[in-house]
Amino acid sequence: MATHFIRVLVAVLLIGSIVCPPVDKKKPAETKDPNAVPNNEIEETGIEYNRYLQEVVQLLESDSDFRQKLEKSDPEDIRNGKVAKELEFVNHHVRNKLDELKRQEMERLRHLAVRDYENSKGSGIPHDGRLKLPGHLDHKSPSFETEDLRKLIVQTTKDLEELDRKRKEEFKEYEMQKEFEHETKLKTMDEEHRKTEEQAWEESQKKHKQHPQMHHPGGKQQLEEVWEQQDHLSPESFDPKTFFVLHDLDGNGFWDANEVKALFSKELDKVYDPNAPEDDMAERYEEMERMREHVVNETDVNGDHLISFPEFWAQTRKQDFDQDQGWNSIDEQPVYSQQEYAEFEHRRQIEIQQMIDQGLLPPHPPGMPLNAPHGMPPPVDHQKKQMTAEEGAKLEQHYAANGQPQFVPQQHAQQAPRQLPKQVPHKPPQEPPKKSFS
Repeated sequence: MATHFIRVLVAVLLIGSIVCPPVDKKKPAETKDPNAVPNNEIEETGIEYNRYLQEVVQLLESDSDFRQKLEKSDPEDIRNGKVAKELEFVNHHVRNKLDELKRQEMERLRHLAVRDYENSKGSGIPHDGRLKLPGHLDHKSPSFETEDLRKLIVQTTKDLEELDRKRKEEFKEYEMQKEFEHETKLKTMDEEHRKTEEQAWEESQKKHKQHPQMHHPGGKQQLEEVWEQQDHLSPESFDPKTFFVLHDLDGNGFWDANEVKALFSKELDKVYDPNAPEDDMAERYEEMERMREHVVNETDVNGDHLISFPEFWAQTRKQDFDQDQGWNSIDEQPVYSQQEYAEFEHRRQIEIQQMIDQGLLPPHPPGMPLNAPHGMPPPVDHQKKQMTAEEGAKLEQHYAANGQPQFVPQQHAQQAPRQLPKQVPHKPPQEPPKKSFS
């Protein structure tokens, strides 16, 4: 239970963010702190105060008495921060190091505040001079106290949940943008070209759906496939304990989010091929995150966003562990409702019209549907009409800024979205030199 508490602070959900090292103190000779977290062992949590968080965790883990006090702690007390009162039992040496970590973090925050203030003055943005205090520590006390630990637990849980929510919203916007671009492209075509485009679209969707049935994430069949194809072991010799140890990559006795997601690589390969144009790697990334959420929700009994071996073992003893229920991929379930898409489409049309009104985009060419977004070619009968140099330059700027959907998930070695080929810049024709009438 002790490590359950510790690891709830470092559950990894999404997208990496800012990692800032502590303030370096000049010393005559370099000495290594055995409790310091090496740079290459910093887990990306997507939280701005990530290094401070993990160095606090490392120090608390180093106190065996503190861990023992937490063994009988209620999981709910871990989540709501009530367990922070156990900080009173941490030994004096660790408390001093926690005080120093807090001092370094407050120093870092002060530097950030000064920099933000200077940037706001330089950009002309009004600043009321008040400092927005981060919620992950107690600013009233210079030392690391119980309130600091409580705030760190509560704020980390809140921030991780918010990152997860944002990821889902960004993916929904990404999918709606793809549909919007497809529909508006069709509106710019004559009947013959539209029919050809619709047929190509349907064939691409059909080809994407032609794949083997996916196993239920975390089920026996899915794990045995990893055991055989990824671990290169005999399927008849599958052993849950050995499997858990093999995939506990850091050897800490728990599966964190990254270790859980690594279990799905072979499963995702069935549906998403980075070399296939019909397979969207952004969807692969989201599929991986959904699998991770599902397995953690099924297996993580105490709600610390981690899977211990006892939790994993208990899951393998359940009756439905042997029953493969399969898994519906993203394209087999709705990502957004018709109402959500209608609101998105309306919002995009307003944004485009505002850009036209502000002179950021040229008006629609003759023959172009009024609700078609810029970036789409005009109908064939009007494609010979020449733009002015100024209109061409503005349109190029719009292509560069808005040419592709904006959802870019956290980069992953095997799940990074594919990059579309860059457009060759178009140089507008130069205007002839003005005549002199002297």
